[in-house]
Amino acid sequence: MRRGGPRRSARSRRPLILLRPVPRETPVHRLWAGTKLLAATALAVTVAFVPTWTSLLVLCVVLATAIVVARIPRGAVPTVPWWVFAFVAFFGVLNAVGGGLDPYVRSVLVGVALLVVASLVGWTTRLSDIVDALPVLFAPLRLLRCPVDEWVTTCTLALRVLPTIREEFRMVFAARALRGRPGVPSPRGLWHQVVDAVGAVVSVSLRRIRDLGDALAVRGQRTVMPARPRWGIGDLVTVVVVAAACTVMAVWG
Repeated sequence: MRRGGPRRSARSRRPLILLRPVPRETPVHRLWAGTKLLAATALAVTVAFVPTWTSLLVLCVVLATAIVVARIPRGAVPTVPWWVFAFVAFFGVLNAVGGGLDPYVRSVLVGVALLVVASLVGWTTRLSDIVDALPVLFAPLRLLRCPVDEWVTTCTLALRVLPTIREEFRMVFAARALRGRPGVPSPRGLWHQVVDAVGAVVSVSLRRIRDLGDALAVRGQRTVMPARPRWGIGDLVTVVVVAAACTVMAVWG
């Protein structure tokens, strides 16, 4: 029984899942991807320039409301390792001794809030919707004669490759788990394991990127046609709420 307990607790850990939406039919899920990207950018930029307690409170209210409306389950949040809390607490003690505990706590909360903002976009937006929204968001830059098509193509390929890299990491770590764990590894052994996993994934990704580059070279350059945005009442409400929140953070922050 004692042997099975740690294994069950290790298996119950919720992994970090990026760019995988939670299947729901909510007003937040139905928003246009460009609206969510612009809203996330506006909130992140505002709280980064005005990292006060008032701004953090306003941002937390907006995020909590969006999470409740989007019905994000608890299982979507990854399990945070214990050493992360230990790391934060250690530097918190150092800042408390030096008299800088308040700015340290606010900086940590700002970082956590930005992670939640990015995660909320990933939980409620499909990858294909983000790809379709990029040409519309970058369209005004055509007036400045910027290489919008090249930028959109690069971002699109990067987003398309992310699920492949995620699956490669999953396969590498699953293969290492099947080999067993010979005792408690040392910090140097853990570092070598991470380096080996990253090296294997980079090698496979480079090979697939080369094949993709050859396919794109054969197809030739094509102009990226922006898709028509799907605006609705929810997008208008989101713009008003985010604009009001950013105004409150900038003026009363």
